[in-house]
Amino acid sequence: MTSTNVVKTIEDETDKRHAAIADALMVAGGVASAEVRASINQNPYRGAALLDIARASLNRAGVSLGGLDSMEIAVLAFGGQSNNDFPILLENAMHKTLQQAYATASDTWRRFCAVGSVSSFRDHPRYRLAAVQNLAPINQLGEFPNATLLDAERARVRIGTKGMIVGVSRHTIVDNDIASFMGILSQLGRAAARTIEDDVYALLRMNGGLGPVLDDGYTLFHVNHKNIGVAAAITNDSVDADRILMTQQKEPGNGDTLAIGPSILLVPAWQRAKALEVNGAEFNEPDFKNPGDRRPNSIRGLYKDIIDTPRLVGTRRYSFADPAEVPTLEVDFLNGNQQPILKQEEAFAVDGIHFRVHHDFGVSAVDYRGAVTNPGL
Repeated sequence: MTSTNVVKTIEDETDKRHAAIADALMVAGGVASAEVRASINQNPYRGAALLDIARASLNRAGVSLGGLDSMEIAVLAFGGQSNNDFPILLENAMHKTLQQAYATASDTWRRFCAVGSVSSFRDHPRYRLAAVQNLAPINQLGEFPNATLLDAERARVRIGTKGMIVGVSRHTIVDNDIASFMGILSQLGRAAARTIEDDVYALLRMNGGLGPVLDDGYTLFHVNHKNIGVAAAITNDSVDADRILMTQQKEPGNGDTLAIGPSILLVPAWQRAKALEVNGAEFNEPDFKNPGDRRPNSIRGLYKDIIDTPRLVGTRRYSFADPAEVPTLEVDFLNGNQQPILKQEEAFAVDGIHFRVHHDFGVSAVDYRGAVTNPGL
């Protein structure tokens, strides 16, 4: 008879204390989730002031506080020789606030961009392989022909770092200004998400809305890439023309037709209503010369997702294939970490502590075949 040993990870009292204090600070700062707010009545640190938490941390570290005033206690709590865990407690609460705000921020780029991972800040290649030719019949001897592997096209992706430093002074501790610094972290979390969103659209808007220049020397949208539609307002016929343009794209190397179609429509915010109407109508728009001619809408439901954004102006629109099938834009993160990072820093020039928020990511164009733009009217 064999026995199975089960290893369980048990949360120790220190971890529980850190988590409880972080939750209490987030509630006090007005940035806690509904789940945390619902459980706060059972939290022993509910309503605790920052100075009280600092004093308790110093006591746990064996630091004598006899005769010290509030400012002196705040200075000791920030580290130095006291070796207490108050800075860690602050960092835990701030980290949770940052990540929560980042995760709940509204964005659109994930709906039409691929997500990738890179291991460093250097250029990383992205290859588009040509499709292997169709299967061929075997000969009379039962021999199978060898596949011909054609050269691939290459694009490059690169990431960088963006960030900001936020400081917590001893005055914040003494004044118990929890809402102030927690609110700043919440804003930074939303700002981190907004930065990616802005960078994606900035890349798309380059060169008058034709996107960045690719390795072949042409912009993402270019007549040589055959992905610019004839300028027209959003109608059944113009959308269908854009669809046909995308379906005619060829594989690199062997020139086989990709036969892909658009799945996502990206428009300026003011065009949302028209885009929804055209995509969802049962019939084509009536022919004014023959108003009785009601043809079924040939492109009804063509777009599985319609995205509108104030970051696009004018009349230009973009049709994208499903990024899982043919990615056009790619957002890459260092080692796949999609979250902004909070790190504590020594603050020699100020009376307090610094926290650095940084995000390692990059936005790149990787293939022109999965998108069509139309200048619109």
